[in-house]
Amino acid sequence: MTLARSEGGPASAERVTRSVELDAAPAAVWDALTEDALLGEWLADEVELEAEPGGEIVCRYADGEERRGEVELVEEAERLAWSWWRGDDAGPSRVELVLDPVAEGTRLTVIETQSPVLETGALRATGPLLIAGAHGTDWGPPLARLRAAVRLVLA
Repeated sequence: MTLARSEGGPASAERVTRSVELDAAPAAVWDALTEDALLGEWLADEVELEAEPGGEIVCRYADGEERRGEVELVEEAERLAWSWWRGDDAGPSRVELVLDPVAEGTRLTVIETQSPVLETGALRATGPLLIAGAHGTDWGPPLARLRAAVRLVLA
C-alpha cells in the first residue's frame, strides 16, 4: 500500500493506491465493478450504482453506515471513478478504478484521494474514506473479496 501526501503544502491531498492482479479479462472484472449484486460481494453489504457520468453510488454497510456519491467517469472495461462521502463531517474522497490488461488477466489499481476540508477555520485532512472508516484499514480487504466476485462472473 502507498499512502503519501502530495507536494504543495496544507492544501495537498491524501492518496491511497492499491493494485491487485486478477485472473480474468478486463470485461469480466468490469462486471464485478459495475453490477450491483457483484459490488455487494466486495465493496459493501448493499450497493446501488448507476454506472454513467452523473449517476449515483450508494453503499450500505451492516453496521448502518452509508456512503453516497456521484459517478464522475466511465470508460467501459478501462476506468471508473466516483466521489463519495460519509454522513459525518468528513469531506468527499475520489475513487478511481483503473483496469490494465496483463498477460495473466487484469491489473486493477484503486486510487482514493481526499483533499483537506475546512474545520473551524483550519485545514484538516481526514484521510481516504476506507482508511478512516470502520470497514477495513485499507483497500486490501475489499480487493481480496473482489477476487471472489470475479470468480462469480467467470462461473
